This record gives sequence, structure tokens and C-alpha cells, in this order.
Amino acid sequence: MAVAPATTKYSITMRLLHWLIAILILGMIVSGWYMHGLPDEEPLKEELYGLHKSFGITLLPLVIIRLLARFSSPIPELPAQMSWWEKVLSKLTHFLLYLLMFAIPLSGIIMMDYLGIFPLEWFGVFTMPDLIPDDMDMFEQLEEVHEILAYSLLALIILHFVGALKHRFLDKGKDTDVLKRII
Repeated sequence: MAVAPATTKYSITMRLLHWLIAILILGMIVSGWYMHGLPDEEPLKEELYGLHKSFGITLLPLVIIRLLARFSSPIPELPAQMSWWEKVLSKLTHFLLYLLMFAIPLSGIIMMDYLGIFPLEWFGVFTMPDLIPDDMDMFEQLEEVHEILAYSLLALIILHFVGALKHRFLDKGKDTDVLKRII
């Protein structure tokens, strides 16, 4: 019985989802910063909030699809030359990235449901039902949680990016270039 060779790259589905979700998340973080700095009377602010919410709602099913693809696709092993602590940090970072990719859109959806003033629409195609009674205190608490989670995600993205670059450019003489697996 032949043993299947170990894969050296993520599946095309995983690679496409990785980069699509990465672009969307970075766009969400940048738009969040920008919107937050606009004065309330700025007409662009409401339009940007609508787009921010729509893309946030879009991210949730994309992350679910990505997680399903991850469990149904062969995943390349981490290079044997990586130290044990790098492997642990890599696995922990990936776990936390997935956790935050779920938690942030969910916190945003729940937060907006508590606000109740502005309907939670998806690109004007449909409006999500109002499931939670309006509660400004809960909205404000979740707004802070949403922001903290977004900054945490950004910190993990930076760690993830720096780690990939370290393995590609600084680990000379070792076969630890993990970046080629996702490109």
C-alpha cells in the first residue's frame, strides 16, 4: 500500500481564501480607523459604516468556508528544522487568528443589534432581523470589545507576517520557508 506524499503547499482553495480574507480584514481595520476619526456629521461616515458592516457580515461565512477547507484539505507539516517553540507559537497564532476572525464579526453584529438605531444591512440586499432588545450600555461595552479584538487581531497579523518573513529571509541554511506554502 503506497503512502501519499506529504503536501508542500496549501490547497488552491485555502490559498485563495487566505489572501481574500487577509485583504478584507486589513481593509476592515483601515476603514474602522478612518470611520472612527470622522466627525458624526460627515455624510461619508454613515456610508462607510454601511460598507464596513456589509463586509464584516461577508467575512463570517468566508471564515467558516475556510475552516471547513482547512479540515478537509491536506495541511503541510511545519518544517522539521523549526524549533519546538516556533512550532508552538505558529499553532497558537493560527488558532487565535481563527478565533478572532469569528469573534470580531460576531461582536460587530451583536453590537449593532444592541444599538438598534441603524439596521444591519448586507449591501442593501437584505436587512438582518433585530433579535436583541436595544441597550445602549451593552452597545458601548461591545463597541469597546470589538475594538480591542480588532487591535488584537492586527497584532497577531503582524506576528504572523513577521514570522513568515523571518523564516523566508533570516533562517539561512534551513528549509523553513513557510511563505512558499501559501503563495
